[in-house]
Amino acid sequence: MEQDMTGADALWQRALDELKDVLSEVTVLRYFGGTRGVSLEGGTLAVLLPEDKEAGQLAPFATFVENALGKVGAPEGTKVTYRKAPEPVAVPQAARGVGRMPTQTGLLPTLTFDNFVEGPGNQFPLVMARYVAQHPGDEDSRTNPLFMHGPTGVGKTHLLHAIGNLAVSLNPELRVLYTTSEQLMNEYMHQWSVGGQNDNAKEAFREKYRTPDILLVDDIQYMSGKAGLQNEFFNIFNALKDAHRQIVMTSDRAPTEIPDLVDRLVSRFQSGITADVDIPAYETRMNILLLKLRGYPDVTLGQEILEFIAKRVSSSVRALEGALATTVNYARMFPGNPGAITVEVLEKSILKGYIHDEETLVRLTCADIQRAVCDYFGLSMDELTGKSREKKIATPRQIGVFLCRKLTSSSTTDIGRAFNRNHATVLYSSSTVQDLYKKGDSETCTALKALVEKLGKTTSDLN
Repeated sequence: MEQDMTGADALWQRALDELKDVLSEVTVLRYFGGTRGVSLEGGTLAVLLPEDKEAGQLAPFATFVENALGKVGAPEGTKVTYRKAPEPVAVPQAARGVGRMPTQTGLLPTLTFDNFVEGPGNQFPLVMARYVAQHPGDEDSRTNPLFMHGPTGVGKTHLLHAIGNLAVSLNPELRVLYTTSEQLMNEYMHQWSVGGQNDNAKEAFREKYRTPDILLVDDIQYMSGKAGLQNEFFNIFNALKDAHRQIVMTSDRAPTEIPDLVDRLVSRFQSGITADVDIPAYETRMNILLLKLRGYPDVTLGQEILEFIAKRVSSSVRALEGALATTVNYARMFPGNPGAITVEVLEKSILKGYIHDEETLVRLTCADIQRAVCDYFGLSMDELTGKSREKKIATPRQIGVFLCRKLTSSSTTDIGRAFNRNHATVLYSSSTVQDLYKKGDSETCTALKALVEKLGKTTSDLN
């Protein structure tokens, strides 16, 4: 007997919820996000796949899926068959621009998930970005808002545009708006400056920002200290969230680390998913170079050259792309003579500016900071990196992690490795110290001031 599509999908979604207890929520979202059940007939549940997934990717999970189906009430022995959807996967009805002209404002069509390079430092935000693009305005509010933060040039803006582009490809009727907090501020000031003569300006501003199905806001940290804009965005946020419309924001720091941001916005920014976009690791940088090099079919660069760039330019994707473009332009001056470009030429001349900046940035290492922390608190390195959770050891360890994030270009993966901790612990430790420092905790502030001076830095480097 065949179930209707709604019943089959309800069964499938219950099975996916069950899977999260076994495989983890991140794994389920990554591999099964955007799938939906469409029929249950003859002991087989048919599941439609979105464009970015193939049946072969899900085959290793067959036993887990069948066990999960059994636990949520599927007939005994139910199997799953996957097939591609003949039309775009539906997004939640509440998130559709029903009865309105489709609008996509500010999206760059070249920034997609297809040309975003995945690596250990961005895996989680990438999974979540894909999910919200396929399920904008999640009615359970688990992924709304999505707040992605990380250093400059690591791909946050790319992910914003990729979300908008994928969402529109799945449902062309969606209204998607990309903006920056600077642009938002300019429009906010303009509508108030002309509002005295024309109330339509204020209404137009509210209509623009309170009605999109997906609002993408870049560099939200620039709202710092702008009380009027924060109050306006608070109202925009609430209007969109109440209507089950998706909000995605980026920042160079976590919500709690943005200075002069009102508590009610901090709490709302943290009410969905907060994802850290980290500095790319060496392997990721190599993959980025190989991908970008496809855009220069007239130039061939040797493996040694690419490895040199990947190793020596590590602070951001933006710097990496700039170094590659500079190298390519130099190579074009010597067509047919690939030997004109050597590692020595790059190091001493062509990429000297990029490498100089990198050397300045990475002057401090995690080991430098660990030694300073051990010396200040009277600990051994084994104690600092060991398993003890005693406060006299755990607190210095958290301070060390925080300083590594602030004063080095090391990724959270590298910092975790240095302290024998996982990615989540690194983020928690850093956030804990940041909160204490921001609140003016005397012991924390005294220790940080002494340590940054010992390391040749100032407290301004901690902002």
